[in-house]
Amino acid sequence: MNTLAYEFSAGQRRVLDRYTAFLGSLVPTFNNIAVVFERCRVSGHVPAVLASDSRLNNARFNERYLQEFWEWTDEARDLCKVYVSDLTVFTHETRDISQSTSRSERLDQVDFKLYSLSGSPTWKLSPATDVRGLIHELTLRFYSLRAVIQQLKYPIAEVHDESFGLHSVFVRAMDHRICQCHAEPTIVPELFRDTRTVPVWDITYSSLNAVVRAAEYKADVARLFHGLASVSAQISVFIGETVLRIDTAINELLKAQRVSTLRELNFQLAGIKEVADEFMAMVDHLETWLRK
Repeated sequence: MNTLAYEFSAGQRRVLDRYTAFLGSLVPTFNNIAVVFERCRVSGHVPAVLASDSRLNNARFNERYLQEFWEWTDEARDLCKVYVSDLTVFTHETRDISQSTSRSERLDQVDFKLYSLSGSPTWKLSPATDVRGLIHELTLRFYSLRAVIQQLKYPIAEVHDESFGLHSVFVRAMDHRICQCHAEPTIVPELFRDTRTVPVWDITYSSLNAVVRAAEYKADVARLFHGLASVSAQISVFIGETVLRIDTAINELLKAQRVSTLRELNFQLAGIKEVADEFMAMVDHLETWLRK
């Protein structure tokens, strides 16, 4: 595997963590806008009105998606380990059977009960009755693994797609004026004028001035949205590449069901095992990167 093409960095993980925190901060920040409007009213101005936006409603759901993404990936990794182990054992047993009989032995002459998989307590369809049935079972297990890995794309894709709307909602709110009498000030510097309404955020500001801090906050959040777009795109490509490798293993297993001898099966399994090790390493890397 070309690790340079697929590895995730600590910096990318920080982007994901910070965006998760940002999603959690949105509702409290927007709630504080009402406090800003009330301060405006008390000071003798006519407060502005900020229309509600339903796109904000999904912030909590997307926060939860990102918080739970590691758990889903960990479950997928565990399943991947089990099924790749099934393939590994089957590959080793085929080699051992070839050595104890003959590489030219026809598959329909091999006792399928020599394989550990024949004693499996669970089957995707019905219990196998020959070696080809065992290979078919491995194929079905990889099909189910493919579905589980593919499913990992959807929460990230949803968070990414909805980030554009959230960014628009955020910018519009922060740049909204606080009163109907004047165009300035806008909401974001007013949030920073009182410690009770300062947005919870993890940067070190260069000044105590509310206007400066507001500008730095907005700029940092803008960079965060850009970073999220990059990270989510790479995750999507990474999962897609993992699925492509599982597809390759499935296609090769389908071919393996049609071979005639142990020699042919050994050759076919060696290639499948190589591909399986590769996508197992990819799933391992994703889970390790996400692990808290």
